[in-house]
Amino acid sequence: MTTSPEANSKKATITLDAANSDRQFPAYQLSINAMTSETSGHGYRLMGPKYVGRSRNLRTVELTQRDADEIRAILDEAFPPPADQAAVLTAPERQFLTFALDLAFDRMVSDDGFTDEDEAALEKLRRMASGEQS
Repeated sequence: MTTSPEANSKKATITLDAANSDRQFPAYQLSINAMTSETSGHGYRLMGPKYVGRSRNLRTVELTQRDADEIRAILDEAFPPPADQAAVLTAPERQFLTFALDLAFDRMVSDDGFTDEDEAALEKLRRMASGEQS
């Protein structure tokens, strides 16, 4: 998968902030952020009180690609993407899939290797390539 140069310049971080200065009853904020520079970006608060502008950063950890992959896997396991979003193809992907399916069809016909399962799979992939939902 290719990413734009702008996407490569962003960093993902997890940030732990002290949300108040109360030593007896401290409040913390945990957030995940997309940073465009050291001090600029946006994020989502995962826990803690709303941001009031007075928090103090305790720890920031930059996420690696492996971290991102593992987090995605956990989220997909707990919250599977809807079936209609799982196989969304771009126009170039549909075009390439159509081409590959045509080649596979020609090869299977010449080798006399069609089974009912093959035909069903080919039809399903052709619907995906055309943009139809199954």
